[in-house]
Amino acid sequence: MAIEHERPDPKLAPYVSGYHRYTIRIDAGERITDVLFPGWANLRFSVQADPWQVRLGRRTFSPVPEAALFGPSSHAGYVEAGSGTLIGAGITPIGWARLFAEEASAFADRVVPLERLIGPNAERLAFELGGGAAPAAVFDAFFLARLEQAPAEPPEVAALLAALGDTRIDTVTALAERLGVPLRSVSRVSRSAFGFTPKRLLRRARFMRALLAALALGRGRWSEALGPAGYYDQSHLLKDCRLFLGCSLGAFAAYPKPLAELSIKLRDQALHPGAEIPPEMVGL
Repeated sequence: MAIEHERPDPKLAPYVSGYHRYTIRIDAGERITDVLFPGWANLRFSVQADPWQVRLGRRTFSPVPEAALFGPSSHAGYVEAGSGTLIGAGITPIGWARLFAEEASAFADRVVPLERLIGPNAERLAFELGGGAAPAAVFDAFFLARLEQAPAEPPEVAALLAALGDTRIDTVTALAERLGVPLRSVSRVSRSAFGFTPKRLLRRARFMRALLAALALGRGRWSEALGPAGYYDQSHLLKDCRLFLGCSLGAFAAYPKPLAELSIKLRDQALHPGAEIPPEMVGL
């Protein structure tokens, strides 16, 4: 098992969270299970890979297309895979608003063929990556070209992303006040760039803060994660576990996720040396 993370060109920093390449080598016929944390959109390419699948909420996507768009997710993704290489690029909500014309809500909690979003470019990228080209070079060229041709994204997108990290903002009204725009504008930006309603976004951000903190603290200390994350009591966290994870916190902690756990540690070092990744950015 090998994991690599690379930073994009500095010009892409607000738009592309990073590039990743996961390589798994196991015996023929063997399968592994893993987890994708709830996160923003990703472009993902399977290279010389066995067919694999992912379950998001009540939907199972099997097999995952060789060139796939993973839309923004509010559910943990439960993966079953064999040998192969997975190459991907994470798209921030700011990047979605700048680089793509489609509404993110149309792809939320879904896995679809990438050509539905970028047309023939999906096949071209798959050909280059499958031929052994360096992922960072391939992705940088693609995104920089789109960046030059695209109009500037609405400033409310970056403001909304930043607000998700503030535990004091726990209502849509407070979110609108922070952004200085009407409620209907918050809803429009939220669905078009983030994929979800403002209420779901706030709930998801709070849950991700608690989840990552709880997993870091370990069993027996999970209650310490509640207050700092914005929860008032444990019952609210339990409800959110069922919504976002589809299981209890204990069951999720025990679920095999070797790639996910190692990836978070290595990504932190490669993409954000000396700093932790904000919980609202996990899964990118």
